[in-house]
Amino acid sequence: MKNLVSLIVILLVVASNAAAADYWHFSIGLRGTGVLPGENYSNAFGVGVVTGLGDPDSKFSTHFEVDSWKVIYDYSGSDTVYTGREHHYSGLGFGLFEKYRFFNPSSRFSPYAIGGVGAYFLELRREEDTDIQGWQLRSQYIHSLFSLSGGLGAESRISSSLFAFIEGRYVAVFSEFDEDNDLIHSYLGIRYLF
Repeated sequence: MKNLVSLIVILLVVASNAAAADYWHFSIGLRGTGVLPGENYSNAFGVGVVTGLGDPDSKFSTHFEVDSWKVIYDYSGSDTVYTGREHHYSGLGFGLFEKYRFFNPSSRFSPYAIGGVGAYFLELRREEDTDIQGWQLRSQYIHSLFSLSGGLGAESRISSSLFAFIEGRYVAVFSEFDEDNDLIHSYLGIRYLF
């Protein structure tokens, strides 16, 4: 928990260094998400909304993200009675991130680094033998996961207000459950600047 608080403070300090920039530019966008999970998981997909605050020509901008997740996988762990059974994860993810542009090689393209904190609120349902009706999905628990993540991306300006981006992130998840693993996310989307 102390590390999480420290990271939030660092992000706020970094954001405050960009206070001289014109921060009254607002953007909103849609994105698709692909996930390469840790061990025992299959690939996963999600959709999300990303909002931004900051001058598009500034080195710094702040982003708030909301994602909807629906994950289906067969658990393949060797040390559990749940091996081979279908698992469903569904829920929402939230995040607060600071984005930093390295440089602008052209007026239409810029690479960047991004880092921040997030939280997931997910329900796990797992196949169980009910004896009477056979195998059925049963809700196991609803839990929250906190995460730290960082990555690299590239953004391309399509018009004066429309941007396309592609991004990769490593997400370290903090959880007491073995089912939760660190993830690698890939993002592809567009955003519109107001």
